[in-house]
Amino acid sequence: MLLVGSSLSSALPGVVLLGIACAANPWGIMIAVLLLNARRGLRIVWAYVVAWVGAISVVMAVLLLGFGASPASSKTTSSAVSVADLVIGLVLLAFVARRIRRSRLETKAPVAEKAQPGWLRKIEEISIVGAFMIGIYSATYPAVVAAAGEILKADVSSSDEVVLAIIFVILGSSSVVGVAALRTFAKSSSGPLLERMRTWLTVNNAAVLTTILLIIGLALTARGIQGL
Repeated sequence: MLLVGSSLSSALPGVVLLGIACAANPWGIMIAVLLLNARRGLRIVWAYVVAWVGAISVVMAVLLLGFGASPASSKTTSSAVSVADLVIGLVLLAFVARRIRRSRLETKAPVAEKAQPGWLRKIEEISIVGAFMIGIYSATYPAVVAAAGEILKADVSSSDEVVLAIIFVILGSSSVVGVAALRTFAKSSSGPLLERMRTWLTVNNAAVLTTILLIIGLALTARGIQGL
C-alpha cells in the first residue's frame, strides 16, 4: 500500500490541501486560458504548462534536498521550517492587507473607463520563450514552500518524501494541465466552458487570489507560531 507509515499518513492531508491551493491560483489559470488564443497554437500554452510544472518541481526538490541533507538535528530542521512558515505567512498577510486597502481606495475613487492592459492585448503574439517565462513567474510558490515544510516536518523517509512531492506536483499543476488538455483533446466541446472560465476569472481573479493568499498566510502563520 502507498501509506506505509503514520508520518506519511499525517503529512498527506496537508500536502493534498496545499496542492489544491497551488492549482487554484486564478491568475495562473486565467493566463493558461488566454494563451489558448495565441497565434502560434497550442504549443504556446504547453510551454507555459511545462514551465509551471518544472518550476514547482525544482523549487520543491531544492527545498527538500537543502533542508533534508542538512546535518542538523530534526528538531533544528523543524524550528527552521517553523521560522520560514512564520515569515512567509506574515509576508503574505501584509501583501493581502495591501491588496485589500488598494481595492478599497479604488472603490472610493471616481469610476473611470479602464484601458485594456498592454500585456492582455499582446498575449496573442507571445513567443514560446515568453510563455515559458510567464509559467515560471506565475507558479504558486508560497504553496510549494508550505508543502515542503509539511513534508520536512513529518520526518519521513526519502522514498516517502518523493511520493509526497510527486502528489503535490500533480495536484498543484492539475489546473493548468487540465486547461491545456481540454483544448488539445476536446477542442469543440471544451470551447464554451473555457470561454465562461476566462470571463469569470477575468472579473473575479483579484478577489479569488486575495482569498487564497489570505488562507495560506493565516495557515502558515499559525503553523509557524505553533512550531516555535
